[in-house]
Amino acid sequence: MAAKLCVDAPGLHRHVYQSSFFCPTGFLVLLSFYALHHNPKVWPNPEVFDPSRFAPDSSRHSHAFLPFSGGSRNCIGKQFAMNEMKVAVALTLLHFELAPDPFRLPVPTPKIVLMSKNGIHLHLRKLL
Repeated sequence: MAAKLCVDAPGLHRHVYQSSFFCPTGFLVLLSFYALHHNPKVWPNPEVFDPSRFAPDSSRHSHAFLPFSGGSRNCIGKQFAMNEMKVAVALTLLHFELAPDPFRLPVPTPKIVLMSKNGIHLHLRKLL
């Protein structure tokens, strides 16, 4: 029985060009980032936001979270993107309190990255 391949799913795939003990030549290996990042065997309570999972002393595997791929083929812009994101979040949280709009919840759709079909709507309240 052939498996259905969803090409829009966030992840990566590689064809095996040289036969090995584990995979025959022509085999397609697919890694779903969404499935990895929501796997309860890898992440306890995967649907809960827990920043302590990413603390320097955490015991997670280096490839348990792959927003920029991993290994020798990871994204060359990873460090810049992570630093830019930290600065943007810090400056936003310094000036605003954010709350989700309960009437316009995001509708997730898998693309190269997980996106929302209808955007992400927030209420911002300027801090004094």
